[in-house]
Amino acid sequence: MNSKLIIMGSIYAIAIKEFKEEKTVYVQFLNKTDNGGVEIQQVKMTEKNDIAILKEGLNVKIPIKISSFNNKLYYTQIESIVK
Repeated sequence: MNSKLIIMGSIYAIAIKEFKEEKTVYVQFLNKTDNGGVEIQQVKMTEKNDIAILKEGLNVKIPIKISSFNNKLYYTQIESIVK
C-alpha cells in the first residue's frame, strides 16, 4: 500500500533561516485549536522551483514527510506542490 501525506491550506507566513551561509525556507500555516487557541505548523521547503512562487495567502497542497525528535514533529516537503 502506498500512501502520501499532503498538507493543505493558505500560507500564513514565509520564514527564511540562515545557518552557515545556507538558506532554508519554511512556509507556516496557522491552525485554530478546539479550545480557541492557535498553533503554527511549519513545513521545510526543499523544491527550489516551488520556493520561487511562494507568497503569503497562497492556497497550496504540499506532499510531506513527518519526522519526530524530542517529542516534536517536523514536516518536510518531499515532492513538488500539487497543482
